[in-house]
Amino acid sequence: MSTEWRELYDREYPRLLRALVACGGDLDAAEDAAQEAFVRAHREGPEWSTRVARPGAWLLVVATRELFRDRRTRRRTERWPDLDRPAPGSAYDAAIDRADLTTALRQLAPRQRAVVVARFYYGLSYNEIASAFAMTSGTVGATLHQALAKLRQIHVAGKLARGAMQ
Repeated sequence: MSTEWRELYDREYPRLLRALVACGGDLDAAEDAAQEAFVRAHREGPEWSTRVARPGAWLLVVATRELFRDRRTRRRTERWPDLDRPAPGSAYDAAIDRADLTTALRQLAPRQRAVVVARFYYGLSYNEIASAFAMTSGTVGATLHQALAKLRQIHVAGKLARGAMQ
């Protein structure tokens, strides 16, 4: 394995795995999809990373498609794990915020999750997302708008629920 390939893997794998867990909520499936994306990239040959403008984005698209294809074929009956919440104001506030975001993402439709992750985790443009997921740029915008509206509703509801529990 070349040094360049190893550096790409070391840099992109953790980020890709976090994005896939955010999209699908299943660590095992996310690891499988991430590995499959790297296998496909490796099969493309050593010049793959020079032909692809944004290797991380390419890996995200391939892995997300694999993740959703796998979910459709297996129709897993597993549910998302419940997350324990530390007490408000503790040293774990950042972890709570991440858990809240992960929980909120789980409530989005798979396509909405994929668009949100592609846009905000990877910084892809509307056109790049549209091309990657075979939709129009307008559909990307509408999907993103709907997802963000739902995330705002979930955030407000979460704040209200936390306030009522104190």
